[in-house]
Amino acid sequence: MAVFCNGRASLLRCLLTGSVLSLGMGCQAFAAEFPVLTGEVVTELQNEYTVDSDDAATDGYNNMFMRTEVAPTLRFNDYFFVDGVLVFEPILDHDGYESNYFDAEGAFIEEVKLNYENGPLTAFVGKFNPGFGIAWDFGRGIWGEDFAEDYEITERIGFGGAYKYEDAKIGAHTLTLSTFFADTTLLSESVGTKRGNNDKADGGVSNTEDFSSFVVALEGEALAGIENLYYKLGYRNQEEGDADIGGDNETGFVVSLGHSMSITDRVGVDVLTEYVDIENFEGGADDNQYFTTSVITTIDEQWNVTVGYTSRDIDRASSDVEDYLLQLSTGYDFGQGTTAELGWRSSEESGIDTNIVGGLIRHSFEF
Repeated sequence: MAVFCNGRASLLRCLLTGSVLSLGMGCQAFAAEFPVLTGEVVTELQNEYTVDSDDAATDGYNNMFMRTEVAPTLRFNDYFFVDGVLVFEPILDHDGYESNYFDAEGAFIEEVKLNYENGPLTAFVGKFNPGFGIAWDFGRGIWGEDFAEDYEITERIGFGGAYKYEDAKIGAHTLTLSTFFADTTLLSESVGTKRGNNDKADGGVSNTEDFSSFVVALEGEALAGIENLYYKLGYRNQEEGDADIGGDNETGFVVSLGHSMSITDRVGVDVLTEYVDIENFEGGADDNQYFTTSVITTIDEQWNVTVGYTSRDIDRASSDVEDYLLQLSTGYDFGQGTTAELGWRSSEESGIDTNIVGGLIRHSFEF
């Protein structure tokens, strides 16, 4: 019997069900002859229209773009497999004063790694995204992850391992440790719109080409035996880049807690809260704190209403910055992997208030 997890959303859910694929939301088990190729494709079309802003030049600005993730897994036997993530999305920041329609999009390899699994023990080596927090992952409204993506760690070269412990009374828990450096290989380039190879001379945290940066995380679900109560704790240490002058090591921790439950036979709720504190953010002098909370209400497993709020406090020597992002969206699941959402986003960033309306269509399928 071989176990596979397909998708992006969380290593947690796969580890807790007996698989170590780092790409999984849906896990399925079936007997198969090796080698076996499986995977999932998720593609999104998103449009955002700026209704009003304190920066009057952006009023009426429209931003339309696509994002696609292809997540294949090639399993060689019961112990070894290779998995990865290919991403197609806007590569360069767009001009905020000129409407954007599919400009500057390109493709790149975000993850590719060799994995080993044997009972509760797992190990991996290659290019991967060290898992720090979960609020940056998509699926909680249209813009729920926008601020949280600040602290997502992606495209690192290194290795790691995990151990899973499961008990009916205290739940299932997984301890993961990884060490890494920023990708400076040919895999840091993109096709289509070019972003250029990352180089050691470019600097930036963990751009050291040695294993001086690390993330350690403890995550689990059915905490204390409570069904669908999940959590994640994490600590990060990213060494200042070798090319940085006057920089500092970036350190930080994250605490995440969530619970999904049924209110009635027709109504379900999923609540997530996450707090992050990072010192010397990106190797600079700023200390950043993030607090995210979101609530997804589902009706008849087809309709959903999502409310999300994130505060971002930036402590600076000169003056502190207090940003916020509030999003409200409603969506419908058409079945067969297709969903659609409409919503409103209100935010304050560096003292500038902006209101945006927009929509998102997402389609996913497995192969």
